[in-house]
Amino acid sequence: MLNNQLNVLASMNASLEGKYTLKQFDSGLEKLFGKRVLFRTDYSKECIPLQCFKNVSEGLGLEAPRRFSAQPRERFVAGIDSSCVLIGETEDGAIYAGRSATVFSLGSKIQSYRRIGPVIFYLNNENAREFLRGLGLSLKLEKVLLSDHNIAERFLRIVVERFAQAQIAGGTSDALLLIDGALRNSIFEPRGFSLKDVEKKCEQNFNQLIGVSKASGVSLIAAVCSELSTCKEGSLYYDITTTLRILMPNVTARVLIVKFSANSPVFRVDLSPCNLEEDPQVLSDLKHNDVLYRGYPETLRLAHHLCTMDSALISSIRGYLSRKYRLTQVPSDDLRATVLGKLV
Repeated sequence: MLNNQLNVLASMNASLEGKYTLKQFDSGLEKLFGKRVLFRTDYSKECIPLQCFKNVSEGLGLEAPRRFSAQPRERFVAGIDSSCVLIGETEDGAIYAGRSATVFSLGSKIQSYRRIGPVIFYLNNENAREFLRGLGLSLKLEKVLLSDHNIAERFLRIVVERFAQAQIAGGTSDALLLIDGALRNSIFEPRGFSLKDVEKKCEQNFNQLIGVSKASGVSLIAAVCSELSTCKEGSLYYDITTTLRILMPNVTARVLIVKFSANSPVFRVDLSPCNLEEDPQVLSDLKHNDVLYRGYPETLRLAHHLCTMDSALISSIRGYLSRKYRLTQVPSDDLRATVLGKLV
């Protein structure tokens, strides 16, 4: 008979075969009494605190939040996002499909969109090294890409997204380019259209490169977000760049904590160091020209959905590859479903 009670190990004070006592590994659960807690869900780490922790910003030395410019300008906003999925595996490699989408808005109206892909990649022992060499990346990444599908997906997603970003940065002028996430270099930056190359193109064409993050694991950022969420107004922001660089010296972007409207969530917004305009003007222009119905830039939200590949598209890719390259499909089964089954 199964025990339906929850047994929690409050501390590791038990001895192991009478030889060792691990008292130094006290879990600290006793200190939980009376605390306020924000429980994380199983499916997302991007929780929105409906109430703020008391004195959450104590010691940060925050002054009054700054305001956006009161004179926004009309200019194009381009929200760019990408995705990559594993399509299949062979004896010595794997097939992936990448896709990017860019959504344009102007004057709080969605204007158009552009999609690249799906672009199909096949990485195996023969071509992975040449692929890395062509992108100007370290050949040491070869074994990692061939052995870990998750890393390979991330690598190809960055390649596809950087290509789209470079195209938009070089083909537009006086626009706001939005990226999902922080402006941070990765080890997968391709030669010729890396993040630094995108920033340089933006600077040459007077574009402003902006990264928008929905969540952060940095406690400093979370604390400032909670503080700003108590404000009953919108069009406010904190500049935490100086404080954040003390903790993370490798941060090159200007990091802002932004609340676009009175009822919107609070976001981390990174501005490229190559941006030539004042922060209040850039934020004001973004709010004026994008759609912020959910408090989040609609260009990025739509770009996310437009680049996502559903099961129908993946099936089409599989059918195309099977016909064109005369592939022989190996029968497979869902091991998880087979061994776990259903209770009812």
